[in-house]
Amino acid sequence: MMGRAHSLQRRMVAAFALFSMISALCFGALGVLFLYTVEDSFFARLLEQEAAHQRHAWQRDGRLAAPLRPFVTLHHGQAGFPADLARRLAAGARGTEVPGDAGRHYHLRPLQLDGAGPLVLVAEVGAELVVRPRLPFILAFLGLSALALLAASLGAGYWLARRATAPLRQLAGLVAQSAPERLPRAFASAFPDNEIGLLAHALEDALARIAGFIEREQHFTRDASHELRTPLAVIDGAAALLAQQALPERGAAQLVRIRSAAAHMTQTVETLLSLAREEAAAPAPCAPLALLPLIEAAVVRFAHLLDGKAVEVLVEVAPHETARVPGPVLAILLSNLVSNAFSHTHQGSIRIAREGALLVVADSGPGIAPALRESMYQSGVKGEHSSGFGLGLSIARRLGERFGIGLEIVSGAGGTRALLRLP
Repeated sequence: MMGRAHSLQRRMVAAFALFSMISALCFGALGVLFLYTVEDSFFARLLEQEAAHQRHAWQRDGRLAAPLRPFVTLHHGQAGFPADLARRLAAGARGTEVPGDAGRHYHLRPLQLDGAGPLVLVAEVGAELVVRPRLPFILAFLGLSALALLAASLGAGYWLARRATAPLRQLAGLVAQSAPERLPRAFASAFPDNEIGLLAHALEDALARIAGFIEREQHFTRDASHELRTPLAVIDGAAALLAQQALPERGAAQLVRIRSAAAHMTQTVETLLSLAREEAAAPAPCAPLALLPLIEAAVVRFAHLLDGKAVEVLVEVAPHETARVPGPVLAILLSNLVSNAFSHTHQGSIRIAREGALLVVADSGPGIAPALRESMYQSGVKGEHSSGFGLGLSIARRLGERFGIGLEIVSGAGGTRALLRLP
């Protein structure tokens, strides 16, 4: 489970790492901004002291005093500005902080004195800068701190994510190792009393309901195997004995219908029971199975459906043709497809042939109505003139998928082709 790219543990660790990197970047940016702000505030305060010094001298002596610091100069307007500062201002530089050439950096402070005209204090602080010369060191320190924070966050995130997802892994393993006939019981109490415990309790209740459902299905399958087959065998045997007696024409026709209905019911019961039994277990490897005997048996079994019809049945399967499929499963599929073809074809031909990996049952009947072709594999879907329950193709499709036999129905105005793709 941990190898998955989108596992919960990976996402939690990634969230920790992302949060730590964003935090480190934000605090680093704030730290650098704070250093620059403090430095600029220091120079602004320095120029404010110079301005106060000049105001005091002007009020006391009526003249300007020499600046307190050697890197501060006093100018009447922009006259006498250093060349690089004048060039930058002429180029449109604005504000009280202007970078110069060759590492020089200027801070400006306008000064208004009564009768002295416009004055500007200029501090060239290139040699006094603290942050800029040390910026590579500061950035390297912040980068190393961010990496250390990332490593610590990854470690803490991995530990916390592994600890938080351990019950989920345990729960997933418990469910993954459960067989339908041995579903786990009373396991929720072993999980913590949090959302995972809530999920475990809900899963325990769901598995209990599923176990009860499976048990009822198994009882039904076992009971139906006996309770349905026995009366059907009695009906078929009685009908066979009755067929040996001389009956009036109408009675003979009714007897044919009884035998046909009994055969159809037997086929339906066998299909349902086979699907119910086999879905619980994985298909076992099969020995090669001869196809022709199964096809001939299906044709003989449903030959009565062609009575009175001008229909020719063509079987084009060589005696040596085989397939590795379970015999009962293929017999059920063939019975379903052959009975459908025999029931719905009133004239023309029905062809059963082996075409490569396909076993084809093709008829020249009216075909499946276009409105039903998209949903013909769903339970309960049947044609307007069908006498069945609409279960045949749905069950056949599910049974085929269970044993690796593909089923495809191609229908048009010229008839229907049922394709069984054998393994």
